[in-house]
Amino acid sequence: MKHIITLIAMTASAAVLMNSCQKSIPEEKEGVPMTIQASVVAPAGTKTFYEYTDDKTLEGFWNSEEAITVVSFGESGISAVDTFTSTGEEGRKKAEFSGTWTGNEGDKIICLYPDINSYEGKSIFEGVNVGSPLIFMRNLSTPAGVLQHDDPASLSAVGLMLGEVTVSGDVAHVYLEHQIAVFRIEVTLRDFPYEAPDGSPFNQARVNTIRIKCVDPDAEEEDEWGLNGDPVFVRKSCLEVTTEEYISHNGKPYAVEKGPLDYYLLDSGNNSELTLMDEDVVEKTFFVPVRFEGDLEAGYELCFQFGGNYYDDEEGSRNSVTVFPPCDKRKTILSKLPLENGKIYGFKVSI
Repeated sequence: MKHIITLIAMTASAAVLMNSCQKSIPEEKEGVPMTIQASVVAPAGTKTFYEYTDDKTLEGFWNSEEAITVVSFGESGISAVDTFTSTGEEGRKKAEFSGTWTGNEGDKIICLYPDINSYEGKSIFEGVNVGSPLIFMRNLSTPAGVLQHDDPASLSAVGLMLGEVTVSGDVAHVYLEHQIAVFRIEVTLRDFPYEAPDGSPFNQARVNTIRIKCVDPDAEEEDEWGLNGDPVFVRKSCLEVTTEEYISHNGKPYAVEKGPLDYYLLDSGNNSELTLMDEDVVEKTFFVPVRFEGDLEAGYELCFQFGGNYYDDEEGSRNSVTVFPPCDKRKTILSKLPLENGKIYGFKVSI
């Protein structure tokens, strides 16, 4: 999915003011007021995955209050960081953002979403400061927090998007492109008791986490954590924001750390949406944001691994388990499965 955004200077004189301010008093950077008109367009077409349940694109709409960060940079790094804001009707397809641009003439300009000053933005973006040559994007597992079952809207906080602004006269345009895909995981939990059989180390077990990773069986060994060994999933990425390096990477972030993606599957407190209580079967659906570098190639194993915690009678406390033995579910990819940002891919998993 892409957000198509148009930046329009309020008047032609504003463009003149921008140039004159920069030439006469560059130290103060008074800036140029601008209005941003934004609309949303979803990409056409979807990919079919094994055991898919529903394959869609991410919905495109704005909340009642929104903000984006406008970053300007040149040969030595970031020269300005500005915030543009918008208020309006919840769920609108188009929005007008207002802000003041304080960059330098000739700068490249990009937009970041969510705004770096928001809780979500602070959790995702790192190093968005004047003078910095790099912008890091942290692991999405942490800012995603608790995953809401059957609620894709809960992913709006991690709707990571980037886009480059192109300027023509007093009008500028930017296409904000999604940097994540979404896995819709439909889980059926069977025969994994809340009260485990006598002798089981997992007495009073609670399933409340999921780890997603990819394994290349042709690799020499499989690291438990898979850090920088996972052939697909990205935990941390970087965008270089000096003109030369930005151009050489085609304006795209690149992976600096690969590995498994870990998420909590809790709605609140310490209760798990997957724990068997008085029910024989529990069925839940979770939406998980993923970043990737490369596709799921034929022969790869796509792993859905569930863990949580259990009560230890001897210690009188709960101990965490990364992956419960019966909850390590793997699927061998039979033919190449391309991944595409902005898409939702459905999977079924039975435990």
